[in-house]
Amino acid sequence: MSMAGKLLIGVDVGGTNTDSVLMNPLALDSPNRGVLAWNKSATTSDVSDGIQKAIMSLMSDCPEIEKSHIASVTIGTTHFINAVIEQDEAKLEKVAVLRLSTNYSKYAPPFSDFPGGLRSVMEGYSAILTGGNRIDGNEVRPLDEEAVKTHAFKIKELGINAIVITGQFSPMYPAQEERAAAIIRKILPKANIVLSHTISTIGFIEREDASILNASIMTFARKIILSFKDAMKQIGLHCPVLLTQNDGTVVSTSEAMRTPVKTFSSGATNSMRGAATLCAKEKSIHGKPVIVADIGGTTTDVGLLLPSGFPRQSSAYSFIAGVRTNFSMPHVESIGLGGGSVVRIGNDVTIGPESTGAKILTEGLVFGGKTVTATDVTCAIGMEDDSIKDKELFGVGDFSKVKGKFSKDVKQKFSSELKKMLEAVIDRMKTSADPIPVVLVGGGSLIAPPELEGASSVFRPPFFGVVNAIGAAIGKVSASVQAIKKLDPTDSKDEILAGLKESAIAKAVSKGALKDSLVFDNIVANPIPYVPNTIQFIVKVIGDVDYHSMKYSQPIDNDDHDSEKSGGSVAKNSTFSSQKIIEHEVKFDVNSYKPFINTQGEWILSEVDCEFLRIGVYILGCGGGGTPYHYFLALRNMVRSGKLVRIIRPQDFHKYQQGDGAITAVGYAGSPTVGLEQLSGDEMIHAYDLIKKHTDVLPQASLPWEIGGGNGLTGLKIAGDLGIPCIDADFMGRAYPLLWQMIPVCYSTTPCFPPCALSDGNGTTLLLSEAISDVIVEQVFRASLSEIGAHCAMVSFMNGKDISDKSIFNTTSLAWRVGRAVHEARQNSEVEKLPEYIINACGGSKTAEKIFSGKIIRVERRTFKGHVYGEIDVKSEDSDSVMTIPFKNENIYCEVNQNGKKKVVASVPDLISVNDKETGEGLGTQDYRYGLHVFVIAICPSTKWTDTAEALKSGGPSAFGYEFGYESVGTYVAPFSVIDEYR
Repeated sequence: MSMAGKLLIGVDVGGTNTDSVLMNPLALDSPNRGVLAWNKSATTSDVSDGIQKAIMSLMSDCPEIEKSHIASVTIGTTHFINAVIEQDEAKLEKVAVLRLSTNYSKYAPPFSDFPGGLRSVMEGYSAILTGGNRIDGNEVRPLDEEAVKTHAFKIKELGINAIVITGQFSPMYPAQEERAAAIIRKILPKANIVLSHTISTIGFIEREDASILNASIMTFARKIILSFKDAMKQIGLHCPVLLTQNDGTVVSTSEAMRTPVKTFSSGATNSMRGAATLCAKEKSIHGKPVIVADIGGTTTDVGLLLPSGFPRQSSAYSFIAGVRTNFSMPHVESIGLGGGSVVRIGNDVTIGPESTGAKILTEGLVFGGKTVTATDVTCAIGMEDDSIKDKELFGVGDFSKVKGKFSKDVKQKFSSELKKMLEAVIDRMKTSADPIPVVLVGGGSLIAPPELEGASSVFRPPFFGVVNAIGAAIGKVSASVQAIKKLDPTDSKDEILAGLKESAIAKAVSKGALKDSLVFDNIVANPIPYVPNTIQFIVKVIGDVDYHSMKYSQPIDNDDHDSEKSGGSVAKNSTFSSQKIIEHEVKFDVNSYKPFINTQGEWILSEVDCEFLRIGVYILGCGGGGTPYHYFLALRNMVRSGKLVRIIRPQDFHKYQQGDGAITAVGYAGSPTVGLEQLSGDEMIHAYDLIKKHTDVLPQASLPWEIGGGNGLTGLKIAGDLGIPCIDADFMGRAYPLLWQMIPVCYSTTPCFPPCALSDGNGTTLLLSEAISDVIVEQVFRASLSEIGAHCAMVSFMNGKDISDKSIFNTTSLAWRVGRAVHEARQNSEVEKLPEYIINACGGSKTAEKIFSGKIIRVERRTFKGHVYGEIDVKSEDSDSVMTIPFKNENIYCEVNQNGKKKVVASVPDLISVNDKETGEGLGTQDYRYGLHVFVIAICPSTKWTDTAEALKSGGPSAFGYEFGYESVGTYVAPFSVIDEYR
């Protein structure tokens, strides 16, 4: 049979080595897994030259193979992400960002959350233009085309070549982004223009951040990719050149040049995809989830390979060089353990995280060096233990250099420590307590033991050292489509899905997929809270590459070089370190940091305080209140700009009081999904101005409704805007889903919130001057939300005299202390003690308790009357017990099932906080995902929730429809004022 167009070449260009393989994809079931030849060589400064030599080596090893037999060359590279991590100005360009969002997002401008060094390299120009869409597809405002032209000329004057256009809700409604791009291209025809909807999905800041990274690296990526194509041309290979993506699929060079950011994390994915290929014949592994541990010279990267043969993807957010993004990345846990890890021998044996890395060939003992590495001790164990039969695996370097060097005790301690390190990271990646197959790959995998606790089997496949190149060679094509649809009574959800599936298939085929091979990898149909009959759809398909079709649609000698010079040099800019300008990077010692209290007894907020509050309010949110991240950016920018944000003690309000005194109580209401895309603008001020106009009242201080979640920062933001202080208190001491679940309502016989106003930030406001009850206020405003954007600011003017009786004191202080505690645990390298740190910040073991820890093994969600209902199961780390936590926006109660016996161990109004075990950060209910390791803390609520039957009825189990009684986890300890401690 002719081999023409049947063989695949895979190349993985790493920072140390370039691995390459020649494969027959029709022989994956053979003993050699279809691998005809493989090569591992040092990565050269000119990567195209290294790739060319590697492929020529493959071909020379198989003289019977002709160039016409090669169907494709697929390349994975880390050099694009490395350029970002290294902040290399020689490879990164300044970026101009144009936002189409009218007044929304103005308080968290582009580059707000970039680390200072990277920001100084990439930030070139930014502007917010009139435009953008609502979640229902209606325009916020028509695109201001004249403004687009004006800014395009300014960008041209600055000589900026990389431009990002970010439109509000553009992933569903891209027309405005496309129109703006067309206008700019007439003025800057050769600019690299990135439309955010081509990069990622809902999540305005995160999508824009990913787009900025993409735009900044495009010119360098184009140069490198063209050099890859030139290398193939020099060899005489006339086949498609493909690049691997983060999700394990491949793209043509033309698409990779448009979206290089999607290739940033392809190395880890290639490793897992290669492992799937190499393990295809193993019956104990086939069709099951598998842990893949890729052990290199410095680190071990561990991921979960799904039965589909693709890695499990990370949760909603991924961080690249400290930049928060939301596009698909493999979920990988990394530890400082590799073949080059330094071993220190004393009373105990420690391994890493320091490593010789690539220098192991000169510094390791078996290579004639003087540093004891994990490879050295492993080789000694492997060669000297008669029970180990496979000596070939340990024949690395010169064994005589380590023969008899390590005692039996040292070897045992080394093996025990190594085993413990691997078992811990593997356990974090598992999704259940059941044993799971573990596949070892990578050049450093020889250090791993043959058995691991929690592993049903440990398998090291053939060709494990070049698994990344194998994963690259067998890549597939993917395509996805997304839409938000408002369903009419006659609409069929199934028909809409069917249409989207057809669109996804057509898109995949256009990208070079074989139509008959396509399968649906992901189908999502999520209702949007507070937006009636509105569903977010996502459909993704994956299939085999149609190499014949792609060969002619992406020819090797197509004329896409323009006037650029291609070249594969990845030499780092030698002036990088000395030219870096670090703005806004706040470094602090958490143990010595003190907040600033002025002579008037006012706490003046700093950037460090903002960071502590960001963490603290989410932990106190009990799963609700919305993510505080975007509110945090706005607040931090306000502090950076020099505006004073003042906090006062509740008992000091009388100093600012005029007449009866008034406070403005504030918060956001609406859909968390909309809040991720429609960032805050001036809606809070619009609502405030409306009430002020109709009441002629002038509040002298602000207060947030709830300290939990994003709303916990809103009182501070409006205080800074209005030049008034914010009171260190709130009306909940946590987050609750309903407006009337507040202390003032529980202790009042008349409505508390009127006069109050709702604003969408785009010219629509609603004033409710009177209402018969606060329940009516809730119902009126909830009904209005869906008509004016589903994410609105609500402001109320309230009588300041009632603060002492109807608010919970010092909750901003509490949030600050909780956030500080998380940072303290991290700085002290005591992450495993995070629960204790948080408990101490809440007042100690009398008032808070860690009630569970384990792994989330089940997540269920549904939307009803605007709220997200659901529950999670958390499997214990230490026993067979399981904790179930139902939620309605916020966590309601915790029930432990141990040996078939169920017991409620905590319930509202207790604060039930589910926290990420690795970071200590609080998790919103939208963040819950299968396999996440968490700890659960219950915190006593203010006695204002428990002193009266009316308060307990509003905030206790019966408020959520449960009949069991409430029992507190402890005794409430009132938070201590930061002002009193540090004044």
